[in-house]
Amino acid sequence: MFTGIIEQTGIVKDLLRKGDTRRLSVYLSKKQDSVKIGDSIAVNGVCLSVVEIKKDHLLFDIIEETFRNTSFRRMKTNDIVNVERSRAWKERIEGHFVLGHVDGARKIRSIKKDARPCIDIAISPGDNIYLAKKGSLAIDGISLTVGALYESVIRVFLIPHTLRGTTLKYKSAGDEVNIEFDILGKYVRNSLLYGKNESPAITGNFLKNNGFI
Repeated sequence: MFTGIIEQTGIVKDLLRKGDTRRLSVYLSKKQDSVKIGDSIAVNGVCLSVVEIKKDHLLFDIIEETFRNTSFRRMKTNDIVNVERSRAWKERIEGHFVLGHVDGARKIRSIKKDARPCIDIAISPGDNIYLAKKGSLAIDGISLTVGALYESVIRVFLIPHTLRGTTLKYKSAGDEVNIEFDILGKYVRNSLLYGKNESPAITGNFLKNNGFI
């Protein structure tokens, strides 16, 4: 599990087809001495397993489904990526619960990098059911808060620290980013869809009484 608090950015050195998978090599400027084979690492919000370590490079295998359904399909050598190691339970949890199970890639409609930075992202039909104003959302693995919600666009306001320390400073309108909706929203949706014949465990009153809305 991750929290969406990006630890560092890395550089894509290779993305090569290897049989039915692709082998991704990411260069990291900060040493990760504690990382070992099999560890989970979020790369642009996608949970991947370390399959090989070469000095300051981490290597991962990407299956076809992951490649096809994420922004990896447009990834190129020298692209900058967000990197986060999985959380240790003894640590303080910041951000929000991010699983690294990306729901899809969405296009940036516009991005402002001035004194009041924000990003507008085009969403697909059906996305709205998982979203709420001031709710949590992971964009390329970054834990962010929905600032405004429209029919086909969401707006997320950024603090300068997030803009400086993540790949968002390199992004432009038309670029794709990986989106992971908050896991709470997914369970609420399932409860509403499949619990119609029973009293749902998660209701509007439950969310309000427990401070979620």
